Amino acid sequence: MGKLFASFCMYPAARRGRSRPAVAAVGVVYQDRLFQLHHALLRPGGEVILSAGTLGSPQLLLLSGVGPANDLTSLGIPVSVDAPDVGKHMFDNPRNGISIIPSVPIDHSLIQVVGIPSANGTASYLEAASYIVPVSPMLRPAGPFISPTSPLYVTMATIMEKVPGPLSEGSLWLSSPNPVETPSVRFNYFSRPEDLAQCVVGVRRVAQVLQSRTMDIFRSSVGSASQGRRGHARRDFRIVGATLPLDWSTNNTSVADFCRRTVATLWHYHGGCVVGRVVDKDFRVMGTQSLRVVDGSTFSVTPGTNPQATVMMMGSRYMGLKMIAERHSRRQVNTSSYNELEE
Repeated sequence: MGKLFASFCMYPAARRGRSRPAVAAVGVVYQDRLFQLHHALLRPGGEVILSAGTLGSPQLLLLSGVGPANDLTSLGIPVSVDAPDVGKHMFDNPRNGISIIPSVPIDHSLIQVVGIPSANGTASYLEAASYIVPVSPMLRPAGPFISPTSPLYVTMATIMEKVPGPLSEGSLWLSSPNPVETPSVRFNYFSRPEDLAQCVVGVRRVAQVLQSRTMDIFRSSVGSASQGRRGHARRDFRIVGATLPLDWSTNNTSVADFCRRTVATLWHYHGGCVVGRVVDKDFRVMGTQSLRVVDGSTFSVTPGTNPQATVMMMGSRYMGLKMIAERHSRRQVNTSSYNELEE
């Protein structure tokens, strides 16, 4: 099966005034899963609304000739608009956590915020999730807890910290002019020392949660009774993957190294078509006509937690209603002009 891809038809626009953009979107060219090309052209007064997300929207703009002129020229892509900030100013929430196999049954849950340590929301959030995973070879080195007689699937729980407002900035660029090739992306996690310092504090909070009495129920017996205190087997967490450094409470360097080694995405990336740099306040792509970007790529600051609700409100309740009102207003103007001509 082929990958879906699309690009815009950019065409020189008729200019009635010097302030009007020189190019306009007139439609979309896309290829379906059977590798058939299709052309969808705009009706008069129509617009192309790009909502391909933080990774897709900058990529499609670049493929359509809207982006840094030097980069586009080097790939043989004709430049429609020299827009140096397309694919720039991208951010993602880095997360780091500890995964355990609980000793007691627990309900499965999507990622949820379980702790906001600071009133202003600037400190790392604590989040948790539980889910089923297959017992793959990567789980077997976890110690004596996984054996050939273990079940095919186990429940795993993860407690993590997330930097809510990262300062480390990344970018996206094309590796080739081929639309089916994935663009290159680098978020440069922890390139700003402030983000790394937040992670160190957040990881320590995760460690403190694991050491709390509330978590004792999730510990498993380790070794024989003779190895524990008062004739009881020692109890510890069945940790899968990276473990916290032993000196986590005192050594900033070792915790910072843990942050770098275990960083992962929460898929909250945003930027690449930021308002004021690539699109205007109405999300129109600057330097073009009939082209808007309406998705998380326009954000310059991430919402505190999952951005899905923000993106949905932006698309349906804000921009959707706004564009409908604009089109209704244009129809009224056109109808009024027609009536004047009739008279």
